[in-house]
Formats: sequence, structure tokens, C-alpha cells
Amino acid sequence: MIRVLIIVVALLAGLIFAPELSANKGYILISFDSYTTYETTIINAGFIAILFYFLLLITEWVLRKLLSMSSITRGWFGQRKTRKAQKNMQLGMIALLEGNTKQAQKLLSKSAEQSEVPALTYIAAARASHENGEFNKRDDYLELAKEQAGCKLAVGLVWAELQLDAKQYENGLATLNELNQHFPKNKKVCQYYITVYSELNEWSKLITLIHSQRKLIALNDHDFDALEFHAHQQLFQQLASKDGQLLIDYWHKSAPRWMRKELSYQKAVISALIDNKCGKLAQEFLLDKLQRQFSLPLLPYLQKIELIDYYPIINFLEKQLKKSDHADYVHQALAYLKLKENHQEAAIKHLMESVKSLPNASDYKILASLLEQQGRMEEANLYYRQGLDFAAI
Repeated sequence: MIRVLIIVVALLAGLIFAPELSANKGYILISFDSYTTYETTIINAGFIAILFYFLLLITEWVLRKLLSMSSITRGWFGQRKTRKAQKNMQLGMIALLEGNTKQAQKLLSKSAEQSEVPALTYIAAARASHENGEFNKRDDYLELAKEQAGCKLAVGLVWAELQLDAKQYENGLATLNELNQHFPKNKKVCQYYITVYSELNEWSKLITLIHSQRKLIALNDHDFDALEFHAHQQLFQQLASKDGQLLIDYWHKSAPRWMRKELSYQKAVISALIDNKCGKLAQEFLLDKLQRQFSLPLLPYLQKIELIDYYPIINFLEKQLKKSDHADYVHQALAYLKLKENHQEAAIKHLMESVKSLPNASDYKILASLLEQQGRMEEANLYYRQGLDFAAI
């Protein structure tokens, strides 16, 4: 209804004012300086203005279309780059899994920036570079991956893993220390610490770690005990190699009470002292343990100790012959000690006693050889035969 009213009003206005306008067309003169540039009637100028207005509208429409086509074109090219990057990333991942690390590095490094998951792509490129032995490029890719939001821990763990794999233990330790500052009590970090401390022979730090972070170590009780024992074994060897007295001091002052009662740890201390030529300290330590509790598993270590004077050990064992329920083991130990002192006759007597209840192919052979050296061939042959019979069982 309103539209009809507007049309009627427009027609009436035309009927009223059209004759007046046609009779009085008016005049427009456009001049610049002293030059006339354009002259026309008002009606014609109005038509020209309207036409110019519509030309501007058309021009604006064309420009908008062109600009929108440009953005569409840019978007199409951008999408094409993204699709190509995704394809290269997939091909790079497959190449990495197939062991074609050169091709993997090339594809992954090119596609990482346009990838939907740049951090993962950079990490994969770093792995490929690591396999190619290009550690500097590996570190560059990991730095780029580290710049991505929320990836610091993941990238750091991969970095530490690759450094340990390349035996870059000092660098790996630095990486782990940085991670531990920002992400304390992380199980993976703790696991890598165990590896790097072992490789750097930081046994004291390893022992402290496994006790303070017991809950983070994914080991059952048996494996944990084995790790702890190995760490202490290596620590004992390390201390004894510097000075045997350092090991003795550690044992008495720092080792927990339960450890000092454990036979396996006592053996580890004796072995460390013997291996590092601390015979006198080993003798004192062993005699102290045997005097407190006469333990048969410790007796074989007596013959491994290298000393100038074996009298304290021999004297102790000879006293044990009178009260020990295991005289055969004592005779065997005394035999080997007498051999060290080159007392063959005494060694023969002790071996004859020990093989009666503690037969041993090696002891039979030694005894027969000693008898043979003394010209007691009949007895030597007898023990040779007994040794062969025992070995054949």
C-alpha cells in the first residue's frame, strides 16, 4: 500500500513540476580559470549525475568482486600449501619408519612450518637428523619444536633421549636438570637420570636419587634391590680405587645398619678392596666379619687376598679348626694360604683333610700335582683317579 502511495505521489509531482521544468530548463556552466570546460542544462546535469552515481556503484561492485576473488585465490593457494605439507609430513613419517632417514628429514623439515602439528613434525625431523648423525640440525629442529605452545616437556624428554642415545651424557644431564626445574617428580625424567648417572659413574648421586624418588621408579622390589646393589658395588669400587680407607670409612659411617649385616654387601666391599690391591684393609675387614660371625661364604675370599704376611689369617683359621663345625672348609682355606706361603707339605695335609668330606675336582688336581712334585707317585695317581671319578659324576 505504501509503495502504491509513493508511486502516485511521484506521478503527481511529475505532472505538476514537469511543465515548469521543461519551460525553465536552467543553465549550468563549469569553468576553470579563463577556460570554459563544460556547459549544459540542469536536467541534463541531473541525468549525468545519476548516471555517474550508477557508474560508481558498478565500479564498486566490480572492485569488490575482484578483491574477493583475490582473497579466494590466496585462500586456495594457502590450502594447497597446507595439503601439500600434510602429504609431505605423512610421506616423511612413513620414510622415517621405513628407515629412509635422509628422505624423511627432507620431507619433514619442508612440511613442518605449514603442518597442522608443527611440533610433532619438527620432533620427527629431529629424529631423522639424529639417525643421520647430524646432531646440530637435530638440535635446531628441537629448538623450533620447543617454541610451540605446551610442548616444552615433550620436546625436552625427546631431546634427553636422543642425547643419551648419542652418548652425549653431559649434554643429556644438562637437559634433565633444566626439565627437573620446571617439571619436578616426572617419571620419565627420573628414568633418564638413572641412565645418565650410571654412564657418568655418579654412583653416589644415583643412590640418593633412587631413595628420594622411590615412588617414581617403575621397578618391582626385586629389580629395585638389584639396582641399589649394583650402584653400591660400583660406588665401593670407585672409593677403593681412590683410597681403600675411604671405602672403610663409608662403610662404618655412611652405610645403613641393615646393609652392614647383609652378606652380599660385605662381599662387595671385600671384592672392591681386593680388586684395588688393598690387601691389608681387606684382611682386617674380613677377619672382623669372621670374628663376629663365622660365615662360610666369606672363606673363599681369604685365598684371593694378596699379602706379604698371612699369619693373622692363618692363626685365626687354625683356632677355628678346634671349634668350627665346618673343619673341611677351614682345611681347604688353610691349604690355599699355605700354598701362598710356599709351604707345600702343610698344604698337602690340609687338602687331604678337606677332600675327605668336601670333594672337589680342582682340589684333587692340586693335591695330586703337589704329591707328584714330591715324588709320591702312588698317592698322586690315587688322587688323580679320584679327581677323574668325581668329575665324571
